[in-house]
Amino acid sequence: MCLFVFVFLFVFSCSSENEPNPEVVARVNNTTLTKEDLSRLVGEDFADSKTLLHATNKWVEKRLLHGAAVNLGLKKDKKLKKQRDAFYEDLLVSSYTRVKTENRAPVLKKEVSNYYNNNKKSFSRAEDEVVVKHFLSSTKKEADNIKRVLKKNKGGKKTEKIIKKHKPKTRHLGSSLKKDNLVGFVFNGRAGDVVGPKKHKNYYHVFQIIKTHKKGSVRGLEVVYDEIYQRLSKQKELGFLAGVLDSLYVNSDVFISPEAFK
Repeated sequence: MCLFVFVFLFVFSCSSENEPNPEVVARVNNTTLTKEDLSRLVGEDFADSKTLLHATNKWVEKRLLHGAAVNLGLKKDKKLKKQRDAFYEDLLVSSYTRVKTENRAPVLKKEVSNYYNNNKKSFSRAEDEVVVKHFLSSTKKEADNIKRVLKKNKGGKKTEKIIKKHKPKTRHLGSSLKKDNLVGFVFNGRAGDVVGPKKHKNYYHVFQIIKTHKKGSVRGLEVVYDEIYQRLSKQKELGFLAGVLDSLYVNSDVFISPEAFK
């Protein structure tokens, strides 16, 4: 393993006079992995040496196991061939469906708004809810500073600077989490409070309570907009697909035996 790591790092970092193809990162028998191949495997993490090494090791292991499977005769196994063909058939169907329905029936804002107004009760909260901004810090000193700034400089430039630096996530917490070790204590606060810091898994957590909602209250359109959009989009896709299937039925020779299901 150590030898492989050394060879990998050496080949990847520089070319050698004895190496006919400096672009080759690894080789298993007659199959090679080039820098370009490795780049496609890891994508945006190409500059991370640990990711490169891990991906290369996984590639080597896969080639070794694939070679062993071929040598064992599994490439000719009829059951595996059927599974492969079935998977490919499903892939073709899903790809065709996506191509035929994608962007064919866009969802309008008015449609989302109408759906929301006609189905408000379905968006009622099943439990009490707290909306918070969740700040993370690696030190207690920094977490204390976050809390101090949020409490004293509400909406000011210092608060903007803290938010820009830490990029807090907005979280919607249901009361079923009251016993949760990390966020449970948040439910004791009120809107406007800043609570914490709470140490959890080597990080210090600070929560700024934005809103509180009672069980049975209706979630706002801005909260459920994406959910409604996806529902309507799926409905339109299914409707459009039904039309495509009708056309295929008309233009194809289809027979279903009524006797087979008695």
